[in-house]
Amino acid sequence: MRVDQFLPKLSAGDAISNHALSLRSLLSEMGHTSELFSEQLPVDPVAPVKHFSQYSLESDDEQVLLLHFSAAYPAVVLDWLEQLPVRKVLVYHNITPHTYFTGINPVYEARSKAGREQLSQLLPSLVGEAWGVSAYNCQELKSCGWSDPQVLPIVFEPRDYALRPDRDVLRRCQEKTNILFVGRVAPNKHLEDLILTFYYFKKYVRPNAHLRLVGSSGGMDKYLAYLQALVERLDLHNVDFAGHVSNAALLAYYQSANLYLSMSEHEGFGVPFLECMHFRVPIVAYKAAAVAETLGQSGVLITQKLYPAVAELIGLVLDADTLRERIIAQQHEHLHNFSPEVVRRKLESLL
Repeated sequence: MRVDQFLPKLSAGDAISNHALSLRSLLSEMGHTSELFSEQLPVDPVAPVKHFSQYSLESDDEQVLLLHFSAAYPAVVLDWLEQLPVRKVLVYHNITPHTYFTGINPVYEARSKAGREQLSQLLPSLVGEAWGVSAYNCQELKSCGWSDPQVLPIVFEPRDYALRPDRDVLRRCQEKTNILFVGRVAPNKHLEDLILTFYYFKKYVRPNAHLRLVGSSGGMDKYLAYLQALVERLDLHNVDFAGHVSNAALLAYYQSANLYLSMSEHEGFGVPFLECMHFRVPIVAYKAAAVAETLGQSGVLITQKLYPAVAELIGLVLDADTLRERIIAQQHEHLHNFSPEVVRRKLESLL
């Protein structure tokens, strides 16, 4: 069988791109022919990819096209899809609700709104069926009219992290208590709650603590300025806005982290949680959207953002060796559910 994939753009370090590459490897192992197609061709591609206009039809009955969806498709892509007689499957990675971007970035706001509206327009007349990377995403698909979406989780490939960590980052983080968050600087991530929790943690629990915020702030200038003003107002000197970093630097941040803290209120999956499981970093996270599903019975979930209490909880996890090791062990065991062999069995079943 030929099972190709379409995604708007193939980018290094992008979670959707990484998932598409992992699926291509699994499909190849299963004996299927599989190529990647995109709307925008990268200048420096991380893997072979063709422009979607080069997509050719071989056999209607033996051809499937997986459509990765996390933002609205332009009209030219919709027209292209409408003309394809092949079996089409939407792979839904979730779209952040547009209200989070109101007053922050009107372009992001419009794009998110259009993407969610398009979920209903892509129904069976255009795309046959849908898979979500989480049950939470499948529930959203159902609310948009999809009858029976199935879960195909993100693949975690340990070999992708077999790199040498950045030595400069390791040196800067050495002999400090490092609280880590990895993700885009965006309002749905609620980084202000991280900063406010860190204020109490540093003042009353660990004075030598550092908060490491790793992720791009592109298009989020207003939100970043608000966060920086909050840090200044609280007179915090150990908050590091690292921005977008190399893979080597990202590995160093994980290896140096003592604990991962998430206050995000909208996650369609949460790949950094899997990375923490791999690097044996205990997780404390706010229970929202798909967070509890991705963590399973591992990590520590909080249901209220009581900053002083969360700060004390973090201190407890760091100080109690037995508790911390049990959390780490449960996380590492849960990571197996996203291994290539497990996801491959699910993919075979769905195909």
